Amino acid sequence: MKNSLKYKYAFLPSVLFAFAALAATNAFAAQKSAVTDAPGEGISASITAGDDKPIVPLAPEKYRRPKDWKPQRFGMSLKQLSDKYSESIIRKGRMEYERVCSVNGSGVWKATPQSIDSHKCPEWFVDAKFGIFIDWGLWSVASWSPKRDAGAMYPDWYEFRMYSDFDKTSQFWGFKSYHEKNWGADFKRDDFIPLFRAEKYNPEALVKTFKESGAKYVVPFTKHHSGFCLWPSSYTFRDASDRGPKRDLIAPLVSACRSEGLKFGFYFSHSEWEYPVLDENGNLKNCSWNHIVDYSEDMETKASGKIAVKDFVKEYIIPQAVEFIDKYSPDILWFDGDWATYATDMGSYDIAAYFYNVNEGKKSVAVNDRYGRAQPEEIEGRFTKRPRKWLRTVRGDFYTDEFGDTSECIDPAKYHPWEACRGISQSYGNNWQDDETNVIGTRDFVCMFADMVARGGNLLLLVNLDSQGDIPEVQKRRLEAIGSWLEKNGKAIYSTRIIQPFATDEVSYTRSKDSKTAYAIVKKLSPKVFVAHAPKPGGEIIEISDGKSMKWEYKNPSNPSEGAYVYFGEEQLSKPMPVALEIPLE
Repeated sequence: MKNSLKYKYAFLPSVLFAFAALAATNAFAAQKSAVTDAPGEGISASITAGDDKPIVPLAPEKYRRPKDWKPQRFGMSLKQLSDKYSESIIRKGRMEYERVCSVNGSGVWKATPQSIDSHKCPEWFVDAKFGIFIDWGLWSVASWSPKRDAGAMYPDWYEFRMYSDFDKTSQFWGFKSYHEKNWGADFKRDDFIPLFRAEKYNPEALVKTFKESGAKYVVPFTKHHSGFCLWPSSYTFRDASDRGPKRDLIAPLVSACRSEGLKFGFYFSHSEWEYPVLDENGNLKNCSWNHIVDYSEDMETKASGKIAVKDFVKEYIIPQAVEFIDKYSPDILWFDGDWATYATDMGSYDIAAYFYNVNEGKKSVAVNDRYGRAQPEEIEGRFTKRPRKWLRTVRGDFYTDEFGDTSECIDPAKYHPWEACRGISQSYGNNWQDDETNVIGTRDFVCMFADMVARGGNLLLLVNLDSQGDIPEVQKRRLEAIGSWLEKNGKAIYSTRIIQPFATDEVSYTRSKDSKTAYAIVKKLSPKVFVAHAPKPGGEIIEISDGKSMKWEYKNPSNPSEGAYVYFGEEQLSKPMPVALEIPLE
């Protein structure tokens, strides 16, 4: 068995939902109407640059090949791993899969769309509003993606894209040239593993920073698409316990979250760029994005440490996911890599049902909407802006939106819990090029966040740790400023619910769960601001941060339901941040 030998080998349905409030004057403002391409779709890594040569930067020394670098490759080939471990791993995986089927068969929750759809999002998730997405992994050693004036950048796909320059018209133009300039043509994907040492990783300090920022839950990238696990997985040697840091990076993070009262999430890609599988004759093949293709020699430096199985889903994906669930008891299951194939073939229903069943009667848990591709009838008429084949915004305790990619399907008037995942900057994953010009300003962040909450959403904010596990200073400053505003004004954010008119350019609205109080977050301050809700005669409108009573009057005294005008003095108008107001409705 692998573990016994592991130490032998060292809202309104438009893009306005996210950016209507932004008035940034820097480059970040160009993202207002950006709807990003999901990574992995539409652009093939086989495209070459032709005769043109990209102009690429020289990275800071920290993000270049070390001068004394020598390759430290894994000690066994995929064939050797298969010969030694596949039989026992297949047997173990099959037994675990059968156990999962047994649990789901006798449990309340079944591995079917109908059963999954009947599960409700827990109230704590709807109350939380703000989470941290820790985008950190092997790609953080390189920490680069080509710059864009608008839209998201994906450094966390560096390992996949480093082998091609793509086309000069694409957003990925120049990857290979950049890699060769800064790391060398002989530097392969898995050569990043020994350099990923997590030397500055301090989960207790990180969680303290997250809590002080006002976040209520934390979701680390526990296994991204390369299959490298940040926990000691018994189904692979491609993990942080066997290689790189050579320790469990997740257990202390879970412990720190629980000590600070934060919920913890399990990010899990149920597809991988490459995975070795055995055909009926015992020959190695490649399960790439859940599709079987021929084995190729470059898998040895792209998928090293992976143990071949016969059934990628039943003998690897499902057992590995439930192993994590049993070991760490997360509160959130955050699927990714959902565009590869149909949900019924990805194991996601089995994993979600198991997650629900083992927590039934113990605690409330949540699963997102990235189950896989949909059957045509499940999504008919839903994706009008960009044709899609996935189950996002169709099935899940909460829906997800990534830089506006599902915004046309998120309508607060047809409320369903949802979550926007996006970065402090444009980047998914650390990017050494990020600076004040493309990191969102604190005021702009609060305006954007207020709009999301007003439309019934949470925000899962990406924090991109650097190569060894530290938060870049520009991101740390933003988190501190965000926390300062939320500490004073969080009453208008946390545990609130939607109330029409949701949000305008000037004001975002929320309400208390008991509907006795409305909150107005004024994003554009002026001497006289209209708010859509007003107190009963004799009531007060209070500025939440300092408790001061505001001067106000009804828009129409004969009909108080038409709202009110609130008057701001010079002191309030000079405030650099949005002002949150408390309006009693009873």
